[in-house]
Amino acid sequence: MFSHTIQRSLLMAVILVASSNAISREISYDYIQGTYSSVTDSSFPNDIDGDRFGVSGSIGVTQSLALTAGFNATSFDHDIDTSQFVLGVTLHAPIAVGTDVVGNLSALKAEIEGTNFDDSDTGVIVGIGLRHLVTNSVELDAGISFTDIFDDDFTTFGFGARFYANDEISFGIGYAAEDDVDTILLNVRLDF
Repeated sequence: MFSHTIQRSLLMAVILVASSNAISREISYDYIQGTYSSVTDSSFPNDIDGDRFGVSGSIGVTQSLALTAGFNATSFDHDIDTSQFVLGVTLHAPIAVGTDVVGNLSALKAEIEGTNFDDSDTGVIVGIGLRHLVTNSVELDAGISFTDIFDDDFTTFGFGARFYANDEISFGIGYAAEDDVDTILLNVRLDF
């Protein structure tokens, strides 16, 4: 699974960089979004599934720097609940017409709670990726991140597509894979 995920991520990166059209919009780093995710964790003898709801946002403070924040809560099978709060900084720079390279450093506060256990920890997330406007109404993204929390670390590969209804409202779909966890996500974003 790991090698297939890397291959898919590299293919997405090549597609992002290779395709360039005349784009009149700019990639926005000023937004708030709500996200629903379907999560499957196969690290247990039997897969456990979860539903995640989150809200996140970004605000540009300079031409190449944005502050980010987010919160999500996940309810898994077998009465396991998790929550995460993330606060970070994103650096971004154009590398081609309609294409930005994006780097993020975030602090993470996470909690996990089950029937007979309860734990919390702080950690860090470091990520890099690409965002590319294929047309004025379609954006693609791909990225990789490294997370260190709960005395463990893992790498996440992800890619997605965003469809702009107008200049302010867009809808996103994506997929992420980390070790034994697969996530499919849907979100609605409001750019300002």
